[in-house]
Amino acid sequence: MRNPKTLVLATVGFALGIALVSFPAVAQGWKAGANAPAFSGQASNGRTISLASLRRNGRPTVLYFIGHTCPVNAQAVRYYNRVAEAYKNRVNFVGVIDTDRAGYTTWQRRFNSPFPVIFDPEMRIIKAYKAERSPLTIFIDKDGKIQNEWPGYSIGEINELGEAIARANRIRPVAIDTSGAPQTPRFG
Repeated sequence: MRNPKTLVLATVGFALGIALVSFPAVAQGWKAGANAPAFSGQASNGRTISLASLRRNGRPTVLYFIGHTCPVNAQAVRYYNRVAEAYKNRVNFVGVIDTDRAGYTTWQRRFNSPFPVIFDPEMRIIKAYKAERSPLTIFIDKDGKIQNEWPGYSIGEINELGEAIARANRIRPVAIDTSGAPQTPRFG
């Protein structure tokens, strides 16, 4: 006969494993219209990027939080690269990565992202935005208000992000190739 304690632990472990891979991520708790936390950091383009500097051009902002060693982010990044390219003149698309320039350089060689990425090895911005999992995407309107967040990535979330950018710019949404993306949100 099997040890009941071992069986319970195995069952709980299995259930947690399934939850991490296939159930929707829990939102971080931002309410639409909340003020986005101010931030400033050195970015991959050599500039210091802040929320205030992004707001100056009158565009909405997408913050894409990256776990540089997260295997789920490694799957998701291609879709966010596509969103950034599709709306490059309509949105401030900025990554925030949990590493320094050296870690980013290794990550960038692999993923070739078209947007600037802020280095956040001390995780100050990541903590301010409650980005406990990767990927997490937050949409901030031109007035600096959080309008939506998407913990994880899926076809629906990628399309919702594109639609939010299009709505803010009063344009038609651009079709994003989501082939291969999961139906339900995944996160690391």
